[in-house]
Amino acid sequence: MQACDRAVYGDTDWTEQGLREEWESLDLEQNAWLAVDRATVAGVMHLSEIREGRLIADGYVHPAHTGRGAGTLLLAAVEGRARELEPGLAPGKRVYLESAHLFGDATAPVLFSGRGYEHVRTYFRMIRHSTRPEPKPALPVGLTFRPFDPGLHGNGVHAAFEEAFVDEWSHQPQTYPEWLEAKITGHTRFDPELVVVVWEGDEVAGLSFNYDKRRGDWGWIANLAVRPAWRRRGLGLALLEESFRRFAARGEKTVALGVDSENPTGATRLYERAGMDVLWRADVWQKELRTGG
Repeated sequence: MQACDRAVYGDTDWTEQGLREEWESLDLEQNAWLAVDRATVAGVMHLSEIREGRLIADGYVHPAHTGRGAGTLLLAAVEGRARELEPGLAPGKRVYLESAHLFGDATAPVLFSGRGYEHVRTYFRMIRHSTRPEPKPALPVGLTFRPFDPGLHGNGVHAAFEEAFVDEWSHQPQTYPEWLEAKITGHTRFDPELVVVVWEGDEVAGLSFNYDKRRGDWGWIANLAVRPAWRRRGLGLALLEESFRRFAARGEKTVALGVDSENPTGATRLYERAGMDVLWRADVWQKELRTGG
């Protein structure tokens, strides 16, 4: 996986710890595959998430083994598993398999398109390096930061999260227990002190869910959200800057996040204004298994 990254953009954000954490949640017997040449790993693929009718797969073929059929073998394996799961997923709704590759990989688009996938989206990994102290941001008048207590604030923050992301392309609503597991109880790296929540009175105006050393050897901004009624007031920038400040207070000099290049709120421009740059671009492909009723 690291070799694939380095072949495309000269570096990698995969760590052994990150892979272990991701694979801890998988059924490795049924949802993960290796393509091997004797004792050498030529490629790897796993079914990383199942969200209603959306099955998300992540795969890599070592640059030294491209053109030998490893990618075809791995895609056939995950597609076969997806076909097994499809009858039990999202009754009456569309079901599809989704995967992605780093932009710059010349072989992946040919492989995906040849197996009936369509390119649907592009995502950016954005990153910011800083060695200077981070000042506390200025919030719009009437808004305040408050410490996040999952027991007290969980339901309100979940409701704000769902409202803020309702128009996001890949967002699928979650019940509160599902969201709690996905964001808090299911993460060994969850730390409430890194979660930034902005309030106006008893209303959650915006939030940023942050994790230490996740998705790379850096601080990770997993979700940054501003509710519609509080947008275009500078709150998004304040949430970013407060996230940078909290990471810096722990000695973290690098912060990263992922963003849809077609985000309807203009998030990419916001992140650029905050000093973030695109580290890599990933093109997302989908193969439909069942049309919606």
